[in-house]
Order: sequence, then C-alpha cells, then structure tokens
Amino acid sequence: MKDRYCYLDNAAAAPLDPRVLSVMEPYLRDHYANPSSVHAEGRRARIAVEQAREYVAALIGADTSEIVFTSGGTESNNTAVSIAVSMIRHESTARIVTTPAEHQAILGPCSVARIQQQMLRVNAIATPDPEELRDAIRDKACFVTLMHVNNETGGILDIDSAASVSKEYGAVFHSDLAQSAGKLPLNVKSLPLDLASLSAHKLHGPKGIGALYVRKGMEMTSFISGGAQERGRRGGTEHVSGIVGFGEAARIALLEMQQRFETWKKLRETLLRHVRDAFDSLRVNSDEDACLPNIISISFPSSSYPMQGELLPLNLDLRGCAVSGGSACTAGSTEASHVMRAIGHDDATARATVRISFGAFTSMEDVVRGASALVETVQEMVEDSSDRSHSRIAIP
Repeated sequence: MKDRYCYLDNAAAAPLDPRVLSVMEPYLRDHYANPSSVHAEGRRARIAVEQAREYVAALIGADTSEIVFTSGGTESNNTAVSIAVSMIRHESTARIVTTPAEHQAILGPCSVARIQQQMLRVNAIATPDPEELRDAIRDKACFVTLMHVNNETGGILDIDSAASVSKEYGAVFHSDLAQSAGKLPLNVKSLPLDLASLSAHKLHGPKGIGALYVRKGMEMTSFISGGAQERGRRGGTEHVSGIVGFGEAARIALLEMQQRFETWKKLRETLLRHVRDAFDSLRVNSDEDACLPNIISISFPSSSYPMQGELLPLNLDLRGCAVSGGSACTAGSTEASHVMRAIGHDDATARATVRISFGAFTSMEDVVRGASALVETVQEMVEDSSDRSHSRIAIP
C-alpha cells in the first residue's frame, strides 16, 4: 500500500477541518439566499453571517462592528495600506515604516503608494527592534505595518511594544495577523492596533475568505463600491458559506489553541532532533523561545552543502512530502526568498531553505517521515552536486 502523503505546509494553507465543512455545507446546498434579502431565507443567511462575525471578533477580542469580511489576507493587507496611506498622504513628513521581511501583500502595495518608505532592520528570526521603530517614527506622520508572526520563520514580533510605540507618536499601526490569529492569545482592546488582517485558510477554514479589523472610530470609506454591505465598507454580496466556515474555524481554534500549541512544541522537538543528528552545519532560522512552534525554517549553508537549493521542495515532493521554500505567494519564483536575504543569508543559502509548518492534524508520524525525507533528499542532492563538480565534499 502506498504511504500516505506527508503534508507539512500548513503555513501556506491548512486543510479544511471536517467540522468546518459540516457547518458550511447547508449554506452551499440548502440555504442559498442573499443575506441582504428581507424574506425568511435571507434573514437566515444574515443571522449566520453575524454569528460568524461574533466568532471571528472573539478570536482577537474585537467588537463585531470592527470586523469587515474580505476575500482573504491579501485583500485585507492591500486595503489596510490604502486606508492608512489616505490618512497621512498630505502630510509633509508622511512615510511608511515597515521591514524587508513582510509578506508581498504588504510590500507590493507599499511600493506603489508614492510615499517615502523606511525599512527597519530585522534580526535572525525576521523581526524588528521596537526601539529602532521609535527612532524611525519620531516627529513624522507615519503608517507602521509589521506582521505579528513572520510567515517564513515563525518569528514573533513584540507587538505590544511596537503598537505602544506607534500610538505614543500618533502613527497608524497595522499588523498582519494571518499566522498568529488562533495560535497566540490576542486582545485588541488592550493592544493599540488600528488595523489588522486575518485569513481563514491559515487556521483550517476555507480559502477565499478573510477579515480586516478596523478600530472603532477610524474613518473609512467603502473600498469596494456597489452596495451597502459590511456597514457600507465593502460592497458586494457576502460569501455566506465562506464566512460561516471562517467563523467555525475561529471558534474551534480559540477552544483548542493551548492544546495545539503544546502538540506543536513536541513535534518541533522531534523534527529538529532528527535533522540535527544528520547535519552539523545547518542553520535553524526559527528560535525555540521567540518563534511560533508550528513554523520551522531550516537553511543549508552553501559553503557546507553545495546543491541546487531551489529544487529542495520539488525533490521532497517526489518523496511524498509537502514543504515550502518560503512563502507560498512567491512559489515558482527563481528569486531567493526576500525574507532569507533580509536575515543575512547569501542567495545560494536562501534558496537551500525549507519551511516546515504544522497544523491541527499534523501527526508525529508525519513529522518523522518528513524529517527522514529531508535528510535523505539533502544528502542525495549534495552527493549529486559533488559528482557533477568531480570533487569530494563530505557531509558534516
């Protein structure tokens, strides 16, 4: 019997929880009315949407009125940039403060915003120093956007300090919470966030649905015109089944957060023990104490492990194991990961990097199989590289 495929790419997309699917199905099959309709079926759909909004709001401690449903994290990030830039654009000192290790859904819209950008340096886990942030925003009109958990390293930003510093200097502060919501405790009532982005498929919900948190009192015009949905902030018929699924995924994640976290720590320990036993000179870009335990980034320095690193995910796939080389949104690119370059890796080492990420359904068997596949694949690729160069390169 063929071995089960080993899926270790949950940071890219976590599989749909069967419990989530079960609550979505009636709204895909039976309850198809438009939630803006006034008849009974329309009201049923509206009730489902608002119940889901309560669950998503509870995930981050927000009021339901502060949650705007979107098509996903990318739309939420783009919209947050647009809102914030419109607030500071006309100030002579206007600037965007971010890092070179942010998701492309932030770096892209920031690059075309026609406002000066200032990039903060990041450390070995791709997070910035809040004190450098203080120096960057002092006496300026700023929009600060920093992700809470880096999607490639799992590095956790000191979001309390970053948000507090931003508030102290009157900056608009946004954070991409796609990798942290449902995995770390969050309460925006005690955290001075202005805007935040969420994505359902990172926590075992459906793809194509996300949310933007907009702090109560912030001025915001509709960013999609054509209807009064989402309190006039995003026109268009609501994606009812997706919203219902997002709500259920959020509800379950909140209930199971601590249990999942403890499981991930054990899985992480097992994975790293297997890989470190095989390789002396690898670089783990995910610090045990400062990173979310379900994301592990491992680089194989080019000086010790010469190989075509960009082929690592493909060769692992051929062994029945799914991992990423970095963010899924840059998959297929021949460029080295911008995050790996930001933390100081040369291009060859950046390409020879794998991101392994766990979800709620990752088993110890998956991790052991994945670790074995990684060890065998790297050893084979280094040997092939040695054969091609006609040199003897020992694997440390």
